[in-house]
Amino acid sequence: MNCPYCNKEMKKGVVSGDGRSTVIFSEGDKPTKLLDRLDGSGALLSQKRTLSRFTIDACFCKDCRKLIIDTDVK
Repeated sequence: MNCPYCNKEMKKGVVSGDGRSTVIFSEGDKPTKLLDRLDGSGALLSQKRTLSRFTIDACFCKDCRKLIIDTDVK
């Protein structure tokens, strides 16, 4: 995939974490609220999750420092 900002080739990889919680998107700089976390609002639906870790396929541009993931948000 080419970077939409600089048009250079992006590196394929994964974003990963410890799996204790869902990956959440929140708009702006506001932290997610407890009720949103409990009902899954803002959860990234593309994550592959087990009890010990999660992964999300991604592309990274080293020059622009941009990370692109394909997902849907609940």
